Amino acid sequence: METNVRMTRVLAVAAVVWVLVDVVRVWAPSLITLVGQAASTPPELMGAYALGCVGVAVVPLLLVRRGVVSVPTAVLALVLLAAVCRGVLQATDGGLPQVAASSLGVAAAVAALCLVAAVLAEAVVPGLLGGITAAAVSHAFLGTYGAIWREDVWAVVWLVVQLAALAVGLRTTLRAARDRQSPRAVLPNALGMVVLPALLLAGVTVGNPARALVAGELLGPPLLGLAAVAAVLCALHVRTGRVLTAIAGAVLTGAVALVLLPAQTSTWSLLAHLTGLPALAVVLTGLRPRRALPPGRELRPGSSAVGSLAVFGGAVAWVVLLFVYYAGYDLGYRADLVLVVLAVLLGLLGVLGARPGRERVRPLRAPVWAGAAALAVLAPFGAAATLQPVPWTAEEHEGLRILAYNVRMGYGMDGTFDARGVAELIAAEDPDVVLLSEVDRAWLLNGGQDQLTILSRLLDLPAHFGPAADPVWGDAILTDLPARWGEPVPLPSFGAVTGAQALPAHVAFGGQEWTVVSTHIQPHPGPGDGSLAQAEVLADLVGEQPAPVVLGGDLNLEPGDPSWEVLLAAGLTDALADARPLPTSPADAPDIQIDHVLVSPEMTGSDAHAVPSELSDHLAVVVTLLPAD
Repeated sequence: METNVRMTRVLAVAAVVWVLVDVVRVWAPSLITLVGQAASTPPELMGAYALGCVGVAVVPLLLVRRGVVSVPTAVLALVLLAAVCRGVLQATDGGLPQVAASSLGVAAAVAALCLVAAVLAEAVVPGLLGGITAAAVSHAFLGTYGAIWREDVWAVVWLVVQLAALAVGLRTTLRAARDRQSPRAVLPNALGMVVLPALLLAGVTVGNPARALVAGELLGPPLLGLAAVAAVLCALHVRTGRVLTAIAGAVLTGAVALVLLPAQTSTWSLLAHLTGLPALAVVLTGLRPRRALPPGRELRPGSSAVGSLAVFGGAVAWVVLLFVYYAGYDLGYRADLVLVVLAVLLGLLGVLGARPGRERVRPLRAPVWAGAAALAVLAPFGAAATLQPVPWTAEEHEGLRILAYNVRMGYGMDGTFDARGVAELIAAEDPDVVLLSEVDRAWLLNGGQDQLTILSRLLDLPAHFGPAADPVWGDAILTDLPARWGEPVPLPSFGAVTGAQALPAHVAFGGQEWTVVSTHIQPHPGPGDGSLAQAEVLADLVGEQPAPVVLGGDLNLEPGDPSWEVLLAAGLTDALADARPLPTSPADAPDIQIDHVLVSPEMTGSDAHAVPSELSDHLAVVVTLLPAD
């Protein structure tokens, strides 16, 4: 059967998906910074809260099913509520208002998507891909610095564009819901169930612009933009069949595996971002609507015939999968395999549902599609305009100035992502070398920002990255000194949940070469203070480096701990000794000393201090290194 797809209906679905993605970029990190604390609050508690937020979305669906509220009234109320929450999030400064607005926004957007999918069933697949495209291309244009977190003109521009798209889409949906004179496509339960899991798969892997940026700073985002437009075309025009769908399922699985499984990103990841979204589109077209309700038949979004509750069931699966995936980094199982299995299941469902046929689309001329592709390819280069460097007046100072900072994925104590504030803090200290811990470059749970590239652009400093937990989470070094970047050295985890590594760089300063090492020792269930085994391995590694050596970061140990003594026995000294005690965590009431800079004995620390700030849950430590007397 062929179904008639109008592009305004595709826009209606895409607009809701786009707003949902942007609200989730705030909601998910709020769960682990405000509702709970990542690595300390049990994941199941934060997961239960998240399930509650999504579970509320079933209430309006049941009210519609029981005839208490009409479909148009419910759609109008939910879309307006989602729009209000999106606007409120732009104005909040974190804390409880952020949690409330993002939680309510997710519930409203999920419920709205359920109803819109029921009304515009024939536009669900291209609309979903269109929403993924809008979210990915706009995020890439902003250099992955999320629109909701910004306070510049681009924040206003993106909010206006999103609200305008929602308004146009709402008008289209209401017209369709009130139209009883034409047959309506029926949303299959299988398609409804996979809408949000497919959105999760794309958001974490092949549709994630931050991962594309890590894979290739110049090529990654443009290739993803091109793939996103191609995916919408595939969703509208590809004739499906079981052989083609099986091939697409295999390509999708391979693309997801290429993004997730390697220990570090590679050029193969670029191929994954180019092919993943079109393959997902072909897989989903195998599940598109096959029949229609006759004219005049009342839509009942809660019934199995329409499939609105199926979309809700998929929303529950979406939350469960989100937490099952990211909890793996806390609980120590192979989280990446969860999404690879999801890709396989989507491919199998597509093959089982595939039948020949295609949508009848009101035609758009080739120049329109060519223009859309060109815009998607060129949009990522907008980061040069949207991420302007912070003012930084470098001053002449004696000695090598080091700043070590655990940036907690870019989130402050108030739960907001303020990369510009972090950059301004760093610039004000005028360091020669910046050592960063807990650098997140793409995790959807943390909003999908490439924090390192953002800071590198804001500070106008070259950056070097060492992956720890996976290719996009670890530690980094920023410096504009002449440098030879060393290869990151994975440290044995000894049961540590997020892994550890040591990232060396050899920098030239004062007529000699220095070896600086950025690391983040991870607590684990080993002997002693929980970091002893990693400290012993790190001490051996440092001992092999040419002097002078600078080791810095969040070491998760205090002066006097057994791990501390192991590092001192390796020949290092405490560069912050003159400033002790120097508590650095938690940032709002620091009472433990776990962020350090250790150096070779021929150097000594001067002007050591911690920088008061709540831009992270740690304080940055700064010290100037001079030759010892």
